[in-house]
This record gives sequence, C-alpha cells and structure tokens, in this order.
Amino acid sequence: MKLSAFTDEINPDPARAVQLAAAWNIPCVEVRSLPNGRFPMVTDAELEEFHKIVTGAGLSVSGVSPGFCKCPVDDPSVPQTLAEGLPRACEWAQRWGTDLVSCFAFVRDDSPSVPVAVVERMAQIAEITAQNGCRLVLENEAACWGATGLEAAEIIRQIGSDQFTLLWDPGNSARAGSTCPYPDEYEQLKDLVTHVHIKNFDPATGQWSLMEKGVVDWPAQFAALKRDQYDGFVVIETHLRISPDEFAVVDDDLDALEANSRRNLDYLRTLVDL
Repeated sequence: MKLSAFTDEINPDPARAVQLAAAWNIPCVEVRSLPNGRFPMVTDAELEEFHKIVTGAGLSVSGVSPGFCKCPVDDPSVPQTLAEGLPRACEWAQRWGTDLVSCFAFVRDDSPSVPVAVVERMAQIAEITAQNGCRLVLENEAACWGATGLEAAEIIRQIGSDQFTLLWDPGNSARAGSTCPYPDEYEQLKDLVTHVHIKNFDPATGQWSLMEKGVVDWPAQFAALKRDQYDGFVVIETHLRISPDEFAVVDDDLDALEANSRRNLDYLRTLVDL
C-alpha cells in the first residue's frame, strides 16, 4: 500500500501543508480544498501554482476530491456539474499524474432505500469519468446515500463497472452508525476497495478522534489490508482541529490540526511500514 495525506487536513495553506508533508516523508498528497475554493472550481492559475508547489517538493498527487454529488439527486446544479465540472476535474487530475476522482452518492432523503434515480445518476457519472480518462471511487459518507460501506457497496454492485469502485472510509461509516466497520463491514466489501481514507470517530462524544481513540479498529484493519495485499493508497484525513488534552504536544511549531495529522501519521507507522 501507498501513503498520502490531504493537504487541507495538514494546513489550509498548500505551501505549508506540502512543506510539512515532505518533512514528514509523506510521498503523495490528496487534493480537496484550495485557498480560493474546492478543486477544480478555481482558476487555472491557482491549479498550476498548486502543482508547482507539489512537484517542487518532490511529491506526487494520489487523487482528487471535487466533492461532486453532495447535493440532492434532483438538484439543478447536477447537469452542469456533469457537463463541465467533472470533465475539468478529470483533465486536471491527469495533468497532475493521477486518474482517481472521488465522489459522493447524493444527499439522503426519507426514501426507505437507495432511489433508482441515484443509481442511474451514479452510473452516468462513472461513465463520464471513464470517457474522460479517469476512474471513479465512491466515498461512503454519513449524509449521503452510501453512508456506510455496505450501502455504498450495494450501489457500486448495482452499476457493475470496473471503473467504479469503493473509497472505503471506516470513520465515515462509524459516523453513519456502523458499530463495527472492521471486520463486519470490511469483510463483505473488501473486493471493491481501491482507496482508503484514514480517520476515526468516537460515538460516545459524537466527535472525530485520533486514530487510536475511536470505534474503528485500525490495527486490525491494517492487518487485514496487508493480508489482502491491498496495493492502493491510504490517505490521512484527520478531521480533528482540537488538541486532545491527554496527548503531549508533538512540536511547539505545529497548530492543532497539524499536530493531530502528525500524531495520526506516527501511529499509522506503528501499524504499517510506510
């Protein structure tokens, strides 16, 4: 497996985030928010400058997260997103040396099961992504259809495209109510996993947590990924912007988000050699 981290989960300033990633020997970064907006809906100049920062530090891009489809399936913005936003995301992903684009499966409503319209739209999105030279990964996300890993896997299997796979986020699954992302969910969806986000969630507080403190059993999950010869990226996505009192300060020069990302990195490296 390969290591990456979201730049904006280290610091919102890309230059600072990339500087720290390089200093921490993280070889790749994932792209979501930039100073003037979410990828790719900023100027070409900002996208070009970001890539210069990344390549100047000797790093690569593991994937892009444009945040598409985090809206109702019938939202009027969807057609324009598919016609303009998605091809732009694919174009810039490839310019940066990756073909991986993540998405969500639309905001949930009170339907008792995943609506047919959602599955049809996701099939269309996967097809457009493939036509533009990239592959699509569906991130399970609590506010959307595909909230748990199992629900996301159901959507993917209905579509049945080898260009549409699962971005497995056990922390998001825990936030969606799963009591056992590993092993209960993972063992039923592992054949679909091509990308992994790393964070943890504490149901007792309803808050994000450091890797070693939440409901996700990361030691066992990493052992399973190694057992299953997973060769994709694992991406640090800390989500924790406060300093837990019980943890010593890693470095006085780091703010809370930076320090928590560094803590997660250090813990991850006790589990796997990356």
